[in-house]
Amino acid sequence: MNSLSDITYPKGGADLAFIDREIIDIVNHSVHPRNTMFIAEILRLGFSPCFLPYHRPIGLNKGKSRWTFRKKVRLALDSFFAASTFPIRLISYVGLGSFLISLCAFALYFYIAVWGNRIFWGVIVPGWISIILFLLLFGGIILLSLGIVAEYLWRIYDEVKDRPGYIIKNK
Repeated sequence: MNSLSDITYPKGGADLAFIDREIIDIVNHSVHPRNTMFIAEILRLGFSPCFLPYHRPIGLNKGKSRWTFRKKVRLALDSFFAASTFPIRLISYVGLGSFLISLCAFALYFYIAVWGNRIFWGVIVPGWISIILFLLLFGGIILLSLGIVAEYLWRIYDEVKDRPGYIIKNK
C-alpha cells in the first residue's frame, strides 16, 4: 500500500491510536473526512507519529466480528482511492501505452505496404490491419484523454475535501 499511496502507513497497519487533543480538534474542525480511513487522515496531517508495536494474545478474540466481508472490502477500497492517485494515473499510462503501440503498428503496416507482405508469408486478409490499427489508435487517444480528465477530477476532488494547506501549531 505504501508504494501506491501518498501516505506512509506503519508496517502491519494501525489498529489503535492515542491522539493528542490538538490533533482531534484539527481533524474535527478542519479536515472533515468522509469515505476514508481515520488513521490515514491523522497520518496526512504531518505530525510526527510514534508507533508502538504490541502483541495481541490469541485468546483475546472472543465472539464473532460484525465486520462482514463486504464492509472490509468497502473500507479497503475507500482507503485505497482516498490515499492514492495510482488508479487515475494508470488510465493515463494504459492510454499512452496503447497509443504508442498503435504508432509502432502503423509503422509496421507502412513497412508491409511499401515492401510487400513477405513478413507474414503472404497470408494477409485485406483491410483487417487498418481496422485494428485505427481501433488501437483511437482507443489509446480516448484512454489518454480520459486519463487527463481524471487528473483534473482528482485535483478538484482534492480541493473539495477542504483540507488545510498548512497547520499552525499553537504554543
